[in-house]
Amino acid sequence: MAVSDIGHPFQGKAWYWVEATYGGGESGSTLPISKYIQDIKIGTGDKGKDMRSIESAVVIERISQTNEPVISIEYNPQVGDTMIDDCVDRSSCCTLQSLAFCFGANTCTGGDDATYYYGIGFKPSSVKIAGSKNEPYTVTIDYEGKSVTTAITATGEEPTALAGAIMQFNVAGSISKAGGFNPTGSKIAYITNSIDITIDHQLTGYTDHDSLYKSYLIEGTMDVSGTVDITLDGGGGMHFGEVIAMTDFILTVNMGGAGAVKLTLPGCNWDNSEVNINVSGEAMMESASFTCVPSACTNIVSTV
Repeated sequence: MAVSDIGHPFQGKAWYWVEATYGGGESGSTLPISKYIQDIKIGTGDKGKDMRSIESAVVIERISQTNEPVISIEYNPQVGDTMIDDCVDRSSCCTLQSLAFCFGANTCTGGDDATYYYGIGFKPSSVKIAGSKNEPYTVTIDYEGKSVTTAITATGEEPTALAGAIMQFNVAGSISKAGGFNPTGSKIAYITNSIDITIDHQLTGYTDHDSLYKSYLIEGTMDVSGTVDITLDGGGGMHFGEVIAMTDFILTVNMGGAGAVKLTLPGCNWDNSEVNINVSGEAMMESASFTCVPSACTNIVSTV
């Protein structure tokens, strides 16, 4: 391999598979992520440990540590998205499926100057979904995995790109709240300016005594939280009262029109409230935080 050029921007590719077994790699259908991927980060984790001795002030040797690769993907989802469901919902036994990835860099330059990263045994440690005025929804998923290797040729074949519309905060979708105060119908407030939702899977990796690679990546608690920027309608009294009473509500986020992703988050409560009465001349608003307790690990994600 004789590299002759630098790495160039705008020559990336990405796809993934749902593994049949943990760390089994490429399996079944090759799946696209989005036409609107904004950022992919691939990390090795710390690989070396310094070894010293009473005989010397300098490091004598560096020994290998277990493989702790990480991947982070930020993208704007489209109608037809599968990754949100694959990374949020768990099985009936509350376990996550594992994923394999292929990422290409410098792919147009090609030859020995192209690099394809092949990752196996990855599960999402956290999934963040954010939407705000005049912006598309953005999904950021952080993964932990078993291994990442590199080659100048791709693993698998690039799948057909998604053709669905990009999911936008102000287009076609809705954010609704069932339970407690609803100023008009099922609206959470007269105006909702943004929403952020985080699903944490609390992963723990297990590596056997005679290997540098994980044998298992186990899911812990499933924690769901978020914030919404909303107007404090009627001066905020009803919302303030809901916080004090820990009123339960179901939050439903439709991220677009027909076929788009829908999140249904039951068992939600507001965390706190801080009402600000001031001279700004703007509507009374609050960045209201909430925590949800789904009744099951499944069926949080569906389609509109």
